[in-house]
Amino acid sequence: MRLLLSILFLSTLTIACSNGNSDNEVYIGKYKKEPLPEHFSYKIIEDKSNEILDKNQLSLEISQKISIGQLATLASKLYKSKPKRKRFYMFYFLPGMKKNAGAWAITHFDPDLKIEILGTSSGDDTKNELKVNKRINGEVIGKWKEEQYTASYYIIYKRNHKYFLRTIPKTGQVFDEELSRQVKDKGIKFVYKQGGYNGEYFIINRQGNLDLYNKEGNKFTTARKILIQN
Repeated sequence: MRLLLSILFLSTLTIACSNGNSDNEVYIGKYKKEPLPEHFSYKIIEDKSNEILDKNQLSLEISQKISIGQLATLASKLYKSKPKRKRFYMFYFLPGMKKNAGAWAITHFDPDLKIEILGTSSGDDTKNELKVNKRINGEVIGKWKEEQYTASYYIIYKRNHKYFLRTIPKTGQVFDEELSRQVKDKGIKFVYKQGGYNGEYFIINRQGNLDLYNKEGNKFTTARKILIQN
């Protein structure tokens, strides 16, 4: 009888820990927690918690990309830092990201924890950088990375007196399309030769970054230049 009670006690304890009911839990919901990086830091940039709506909501800037397991650890820490509400929404931004646009990642308790990396993860970066640095048959004009809206790499290159855009989104697919080139006051403008996506176009600005514009002529994001290796 004592043996049976001991087994039941240990089973109950294991379930409690796996559901995040212990201070030293390994799991929180379905997510296994991982230690945060040694030099990792974060700061709360907006708190829109509302007692009447029975919710907590934080926007944070984190110093670097972290894994889903590390996001689970951080989410657990933040969850315990506020009065308990029915829902708890957390939005994570990387340094330099616009705070009024899409977050890099989310961790939402509604009421169960959901973690989603909306931008590129460190694993995506490692995989796609190999494709970005693959030698191109032509003259590379520039390489850029856009993190917030498109989560893509962009490469503009010239071959046989024609210009092309290579796009590599987080999925790792590679798309090449021909461009037409124009010199404007803002910089060098490139337009899809075949019309592209809804009239979008690009301008290499005076700082060497790649501005992305919609068909109405409004800039909606900037891709930052990266080192050319070929």
